[in-house]
Amino acid sequence: MKKFLCLFCLLAGSALADTSNWSGTSQISFDGTSTLHSWGGKVAAKPFVTSVTTDAAGNPTRVEATVKVEVAKMDTAEADRDEKMREAMQAAAHPLITGVINTPFTAIRQGDATPSALPLKLTLLGKTQTITGRISNWQHRGDTATFDLDFDLSLKKSDIKVPSVLLFIRVGDTIKVHAAVSLKRNPS
Repeated sequence: MKKFLCLFCLLAGSALADTSNWSGTSQISFDGTSTLHSWGGKVAAKPFVTSVTTDAAGNPTRVEATVKVEVAKMDTAEADRDEKMREAMQAAAHPLITGVINTPFTAIRQGDATPSALPLKLTLLGKTQTITGRISNWQHRGDTATFDLDFDLSLKKSDIKVPSVLLFIRVGDTIKVHAAVSLKRNPS
């Protein structure tokens, strides 16, 4: 009888949780500085899927996604700078930048508050670092959600070594990353 009760509780608990998949896109911009001027670029993430697990009441409990960006598609609108950027990022050996989100929803939003933070593991040059992005412009209507995600990336912490130009022009350490994210729930 005890085994039956445990099995029933396990099956009932798993039936109460639900997971929905959301198709995602993201347009990413990145901005940095150098000794002489500011510079920036853009890239689209590869399409991705975000899985949202909810409890019996329909409240989100966990969010999971893997977002990939092709280094070769990063564009600063200046061919020479793009070439140097890809060399510094060792694009041939590490062609993808990967962001992995696997977090309880309470790390993103407390209670009924608007989501404000998104912890993720970012891998570039084969090195993974944990960062927390700031969520803004959160919009959720029916089967669509959009938001902006911003975080700073340290070239030094990421092991990206950018050579100086003419011995005195240097790139600043902090790159500001902005991602405009759009999610659409997939039909069940």
